[in-house]
Amino acid sequence: MSFALWLLQVTPESGADNTTTVRLVAGVLALVCVVVIIMRRKKKASKDDWS
Repeated sequence: MSFALWLLQVTPESGADNTTTVRLVAGVLALVCVVVIIMRRKKKASKDDWS
């Protein structure tokens, strides 16, 4: 999460249009979705090991 905030601060103010912001937000959301999916799969796999 801190990496995303850092990226938002690093983006240049001059010439930063809406497409850059949209791409950045979409990239961060995609990364969060991938992490959530991986964590849920790991949790499910560990549950299956114990049963």
